[in-house]
Amino acid sequence: MGLASLPATAFAAAGLARMAAAAGRFVRPDPAAAPLDVRAVVPARDEAGGIAACVAALLPQAAEVVVVDDDSADATAERAAGAGARVLRLAGDPPPGWTGKARACAAGAEGATTAWLAFVDADVVLAPGALPALARATRRASTSVAGGLACSSFWERLLLPELGLALVQEGLPADFASGHCFLVRTGAYREVGGHGHPAVRASPVEDRDLARALGGHDARLGPRMLRARMYRDLPALWDGLLKNQAGLHPRPLAHLVWLLGPVLAPRPWAAVVTSAGGRLAAGQNPLYGLGAPLARAVLAANYLASRSRARRGATVRWKGRAVAVGGGARQSMRSMWTADCL
Repeated sequence: MGLASLPATAFAAAGLARMAAAAGRFVRPDPAAAPLDVRAVVPARDEAGGIAACVAALLPQAAEVVVVDDDSADATAERAAGAGARVLRLAGDPPPGWTGKARACAAGAEGATTAWLAFVDADVVLAPGALPALARATRRASTSVAGGLACSSFWERLLLPELGLALVQEGLPADFASGHCFLVRTGAYREVGGHGHPAVRASPVEDRDLARALGGHDARLGPRMLRARMYRDLPALWDGLLKNQAGLHPRPLAHLVWLLGPVLAPRPWAAVVTSAGGRLAAGQNPLYGLGAPLARAVLAANYLASRSRARRGATVRWKGRAVAVGGGARQSMRSMWTADCL
């Protein structure tokens, strides 16, 4: 029996079972923990508005904080330095075959003598003791944590928590990783070539592909570990998802069934209740769960647009640069759908 023909009750039970399994990945910060022997690397491009808060949260829990200013047009570098970070400045666009973020991460990691490296997005504010707690919890050479979302606009509140809930219900893939905060042992990072690895340096989902290169990545979930403001408006949100979704979900039929199935089932109220509960657990407004059908329809439309662009080898503008959608891999529409049968 295919996923699409599962009874609504079985669909809901499977989603809840996967949500329960995901609870085993939860980790909490430890405010009393001593600083970790880690260099925190923050790639930043036009992040003047939030970089000081990011640095201030990192300084008490890391041995050193390095902000890599990726040719910003604003005061990112000055505000990072004023907050206490060491700042590296990169000029111009990255060389062919590299994304700006991968180039910045590689530059920030160069010469590190710490036991660990942490790659932290510039829009992230870590909770006190998050890095030591994450290192203590990991069982592998690398780990990452997806944390809480700082949602301010209607579309952020509607879409982003629903996207996370849908991912958990579908089942976190074995190579799941989060770019919010990626912690790796320095030796293991260098052994695979770090962000210079051929599969990582040009990838729009470099966190996932770095986890693949390292092998055995120990991804975690931690709503209390950090707060991240990923997108500032609807166009940025749409383009950010457009850039990533094709690469993150290579099995379109299964992904769309799990995304749309709960709200197309004979009892869609169950999906609304589940959405509200999941949002509440993640520290989000549960009333937005009433919009679960709309949220999932918009997310499905974005995913199909992302797959279409990836198939055509198209790009999306991100941080003022053209980025290949889904890594730029061309794939026929027929092979996209038959991939679910392999």
